[in-house]
Amino acid sequence: MSYFCRFMKKLHAKEIKKDENGKAKQFQLFSIRRPYMRAFHTSWFCFFLAFTSWFGIQPLIPTIMKELKLSKTDVANSGIASVAATIGLRIIVGPLCDKFGPRKIMSALLLTGSIPMALAGLIKNGTGLIVLRLFIGVLGGAFVPCQFWTSIMFNSKIVGTANALVGGWGNLGGGFTFLFMPAIFQLVKLAGADEFLAWKIAVIIPALICCIAGVTILFTSDDCPQGPWRKRILPERTNQDPAVIGEEESLQSEESKNLDFEHRRQSNAWTVSTVFILFVQYGLCFGVEIATNTVLNLYLLYKFKIEGCNETEVEISNGVGNVVSNATQIKTFSRNDFHCSVLNQNTASLIASLFGLMNLFARALGGSLSDALFKTLKLPGRLIAHQLCLAGEGVMLIIFSQMTSIPSAIATLTMCSVFVQASEGTTFSLVPYVNKQRVGVIAGLVGAGGNTGAIIWNTIWLQLVDINPSMWVLDTCVCVICGSTLTLFIRIENTTTWHLFKNKKKEKRQIK
Repeated sequence: MSYFCRFMKKLHAKEIKKDENGKAKQFQLFSIRRPYMRAFHTSWFCFFLAFTSWFGIQPLIPTIMKELKLSKTDVANSGIASVAATIGLRIIVGPLCDKFGPRKIMSALLLTGSIPMALAGLIKNGTGLIVLRLFIGVLGGAFVPCQFWTSIMFNSKIVGTANALVGGWGNLGGGFTFLFMPAIFQLVKLAGADEFLAWKIAVIIPALICCIAGVTILFTSDDCPQGPWRKRILPERTNQDPAVIGEEESLQSEESKNLDFEHRRQSNAWTVSTVFILFVQYGLCFGVEIATNTVLNLYLLYKFKIEGCNETEVEISNGVGNVVSNATQIKTFSRNDFHCSVLNQNTASLIASLFGLMNLFARALGGSLSDALFKTLKLPGRLIAHQLCLAGEGVMLIIFSQMTSIPSAIATLTMCSVFVQASEGTTFSLVPYVNKQRVGVIAGLVGAGGNTGAIIWNTIWLQLVDINPSMWVLDTCVCVICGSTLTLFIRIENTTTWHLFKNKKKEKRQIK
């Protein structure tokens, strides 16, 4: 007990330096001291819980399909619904955070989303599943207060690191749920419940956890450095946004002093086109991640089948009673229990979890690569890092789609996930440079591209799931590779990738 007390004192002991607005100038990962690090850990953990519940239905879909006799189309439509709800919420939740503070909004989202999750066992058909997942999609809006919270708490020099970590660790829930939900499902079955009752009980667990967390954070954390939201210090108006509400911000004021490029204000046409390209490209990385979380376990079940097995079985039953002995009755029926798959519900979910678990480090890896190339190549370095990560994502998707064995599929899936999430990091390393006076607005627009992309990918899956699910991966990788070339047309601070070659020519002339 005394050891535990000493340990808790260490977690609370360290003081953190503050700036004139009360924001933290230091980052102490292993501290839970209020208000800064308590808010940091609360924000990512709540987002993690939201993500876990948001995708909590997906690992159990094979059992739900079996009980409710759902078609592949029903399930695909429910996946679209689960993502669609988040687009409108991103527009609404931001202003609500401005008015009420991130703590209350995060609590409201967790409590609201836990209700449909707990009631999931009451659905009776495909329409019920679609409506249910639409309302569970409320939990996807937790990303906004998560990022808002850390942006309010940390100084601009370290807010990028804070936002990248809470965003990445929160997204871990998308992988963790593929481990957690099948485990709960199996435990309930071991307790004596049949599989149809087991999934209904299993979905109550994450709902209950979200409910408890939603209430607890109201009493254990703070909205801002000053405590309650009403006591916050409003920053003075400057030419730059006081806080960036986005997944990652790598811009620091010192960097702008060291740029080798001219700082003329670029035209609005270039700014609009750059925002549009980043919007599209974020749909090609974060949109792919969300869509993959929605369909990956089903893709694996459809893809890897027992050789020679047919989804349609013919059962021949002998006649009974006074029927002639050689008379038979033939019944043809289709099964939804994936009996031809090499994998089962649990093993498919285990493999699918790897994709989300790469968030532990991969998103930050993309930001680090962008920072490293920026030091040597300046802004063209960030653009090159972004294009390399997107191109790598496309290549790995092509390889993954051609894998015919489970071990090779797992290896390529893991590498693909690293490139997907690294691309998310490089995308938001560019956002602060597009327009310094409108960083928050641009970050919101680019972020919305992720959810929009997810809906598009899920809609394509809907069209291909009954034909050839592998074509979905191929179509995605073609779009990603083509989209990566759009980086050549991004212009930030009047700088493009081509400026790298111009500068090299200048250096050669100076040497001569």
